[in-house]
Amino acid sequence: MRKSSLISAMKTSVAGKLPAGIQDRNVEFFAGESEVFALVQGKMLQQHEWPQWLIDAVLADMEIHPKAVECLVDADIVKESDMISQYVRCRYSALDNEADVIDGKLQQTEFVDCALRGTCPYEGRLCELLKAPFGTLTHREIEVLRLIPEGLLDKEIADRLGISPLTVGVYMKSLREKTGYKNKAELVRFAYQKNLI
Repeated sequence: MRKSSLISAMKTSVAGKLPAGIQDRNVEFFAGESEVFALVQGKMLQQHEWPQWLIDAVLADMEIHPKAVECLVDADIVKESDMISQYVRCRYSALDNEADVIDGKLQQTEFVDCALRGTCPYEGRLCELLKAPFGTLTHREIEVLRLIPEGLLDKEIADRLGISPLTVGVYMKSLREKTGYKNKAELVRFAYQKNLI
């Protein structure tokens, strides 16, 4: 192997995959405590710094998802900048390796791991439910899935959640059926890919 190609291979082997917007022209959204940010061309931008084309892209996406916008209005979020912020927070703010905006167009919504999961009246309408290849995961299935990477036995998961070990077994069976994965190692990988761990 030539020296230049070896150096190139070495650089890419340790670089890892960075979120969109750091090294490319795509955009990745993420949320802090009280604000939504966008990674745009290597810069972390607060909402008031977003370029107009990005605001227009969000507004265009809102137009084709009127049920999500109805949820915002129902929650008394009616100021345009607040609507944009909450819309992005609920639908696109999971910091991951998948671009939220490509070529000026918002991509498929993503599962955002919100503290209100299981209690929010707009869950599944404003935000995305956690979809697996063969079904949508329930709030309780997600709770079980989060505990699998800790290496807990089903009985220990049951103790943590205050449910029966048999019920954990039912959730595990359901997780395997909905994801198509056969063992806990594959479920851990699925949880990692969905930013649950």
